[in-house]
Amino acid sequence: MKILGLTALRAAQCGTLLAGALLLGQAVLAAKAELNAEVPAEKWKALRLKDLPKDASVAIRIVTSGPISVIFAHQGERGSFPQAVRPAFTGTAERSLAFRVTIPVAGSYYVILDNRKGAQARTVRILIEALPASAPDGKPPRPNAPRGRGLDAT
Repeated sequence: MKILGLTALRAAQCGTLLAGALLLGQAVLAAKAELNAEVPAEKWKALRLKDLPKDASVAIRIVTSGPISVIFAHQGERGSFPQAVRPAFTGTAERSLAFRVTIPVAGSYYVILDNRKGAQARTVRILIEALPASAPDGKPPRPNAPRGRGLDAT
């Protein structure tokens, strides 16, 4: 497992998370990561998913102790957060939320956990699974088959 740096409103608000990346040299299996985070009241945290290839499929499931906003955005959008952002996905998890996004543009993406409107800290469990768009032979990818670049959460 790798310690992840989280980007927050200021450096003083940064925390760390543990997550795993399933890396095998240049070939990567369908990657899965599970992590837990504490998002203080009136704060936000962001988890970076590095180098996702175009057309990869990313499934994210959030389980939370209370309402929290979830934003999935390309690295170019994260820099302007909390101002106007054009995310690939946005939603609110009351207790849980699951969504799947097909990556429109290759690059790093952020899962932003936004508790700025919350009066209480939120405990959040995040399950992430990334699958490549298709196998080289044109067949759909198998969940445990080596394909693509994978998920490197940092």
